[in-house]
Amino acid sequence: MLLRPTRIVFLLVAAYGLYLLHEFLFSSSTESPTGPRGPHFHIPPSRLSIQYPFKKNGIGKDEAKAEAVKKVMERTWRLYKEKAWGADEIRPVSGERKNTRNGWGASIVDSMTTAAVMGLTDVFADQYDWVVNQVDFSHAEGLVDPFETTIRYVGALVSAVDLLEAKVIKAPSKSYRKDILHQAQILADKLGPAFDTPTGMMWPRVNFEENKGVDSDGGRKESTSVHLARAGSHWLEYSTLSHLTGNPIYLKNSTKAWDWLVYNRKEETWPGIIESPKSIWTGASMGNTRTLGAPDDSHYEYLIKAHLLWPNKYSTKHHAKRWVQAMESAHKHLASKSAKTSPSNIFLLSFSRHRYENYMGHLACFAGGNLLLGAKYLSRPDLFEFGEGIIAGCRYAYDATDSQIGPETWGWEPDEPKEGTADFQKPVTAPQKDFFKAKGIWPTNVNYPLRPEVVESYFYGWRITGEQKYRDWAWDAFNAIVKASEAEWGYSEVSDVTRLRIDKTDNLSNSCESFWSAETLMYLYLIFAEPELCSLDEWVFNTEAHPLRRRL
Repeated sequence: MLLRPTRIVFLLVAAYGLYLLHEFLFSSSTESPTGPRGPHFHIPPSRLSIQYPFKKNGIGKDEAKAEAVKKVMERTWRLYKEKAWGADEIRPVSGERKNTRNGWGASIVDSMTTAAVMGLTDVFADQYDWVVNQVDFSHAEGLVDPFETTIRYVGALVSAVDLLEAKVIKAPSKSYRKDILHQAQILADKLGPAFDTPTGMMWPRVNFEENKGVDSDGGRKESTSVHLARAGSHWLEYSTLSHLTGNPIYLKNSTKAWDWLVYNRKEETWPGIIESPKSIWTGASMGNTRTLGAPDDSHYEYLIKAHLLWPNKYSTKHHAKRWVQAMESAHKHLASKSAKTSPSNIFLLSFSRHRYENYMGHLACFAGGNLLLGAKYLSRPDLFEFGEGIIAGCRYAYDATDSQIGPETWGWEPDEPKEGTADFQKPVTAPQKDFFKAKGIWPTNVNYPLRPEVVESYFYGWRITGEQKYRDWAWDAFNAIVKASEAEWGYSEVSDVTRLRIDKTDNLSNSCESFWSAETLMYLYLIFAEPELCSLDEWVFNTEAHPLRRRL
């Protein structure tokens, strides 16, 4: 049967439209038309192996240690469910409920992927039922933080779909894909006004009642600015959501800020490292902070991970290039050897208010593992060595304290000056001076809020090199953390890592963020689990440790 010319035209237009949608979603996401035309370095094949060949070398699961981590997760879940079900957190000393993430049950949703990876079928079933049948993401307690909500909630939901489709855990329902993605889209749609700025950099908060982006106080000031982690840490989650749903709006929103972050055409003092914070109205720098630590950390983390997630997209090759620039600049300008530790350790300086600061935070310890990941993939032995040095330095911060847990922040004496810095900071209090004399570093903030970054880097060290020391260090950290943090109703932030606790309530801050079960226990378990579980050759972890399948 012959088709009429009008029908032929309609079919051609429809086919071309589908082609453009496919290209937008799965080939070359939104790019700056005047941006750089691609990297000037070798990009390896997408199937290049990142992970150490464990199976070939007869290395598998450490059953006893993996089971020990799993038991801590099971206890965490059981006590939370008993005393604080539906709340964002439990207060682990008192057993009280606490809402810090808008009352959507952050501890339930954020730990979904940990339960899946550990094979905790009953726990996952409870979490799935909460997500699908009980939580209402269209209403929120208070203003919503789009950064934290994206990495914890949206990241968990899309990761859960990926894990279920990979059959990592048995699906509680045949309709799991539709049901979970329905909830993910409700939440992502409500977060959409966060991107309603001239630059696409997110508002610090979203008012769900009025459906508009706002400042942290609910207003809309022309002076509003954001740091890089907030501006640049949502592409992994939203590109995955667009892929899973076929709706390009989430990917489109997450690329709006690229002109000021990835395709930045302004001259950079240190190539690849951007001054922050940034104006959400103009994209101009509102300060001169340059750091791999908070509050800019995950922007740099996501540059290489964007490319690993979608290695065949043209645009993400530029992400990889920017990551290399940033890490080369960090190596040149921020790496600092300690003068008083033996052996000399590598720590990361920050630059702020026109001077270097010789303080490093626990959050910055992610950089060691991130360097190993990118350097292995891009064949950069110099950056790989840099990453190993940072991991060893963070390990030293743990080894230096009585609790064997690193402090939230610490200082050290650099072995050489930096241009423009007459004097580095020194220990001030008597305890700091005594600690420095004994260990060559000094804590500037002695608490430990159950953070994952050090064991996260051990995870990458283990999975990429296969060196037993990373498993050993992880086991030391696990035992030290459990010993210091165990409370009647779970595991608590430690008040002071420089001393040992006296009794079961001593030295605890009665707080437990959802990243304890979402990240810290996830990475610890994966270090001792079967190495092929969530292999780095097949998965990329978002900044909340939610595994996303690589789109190879």
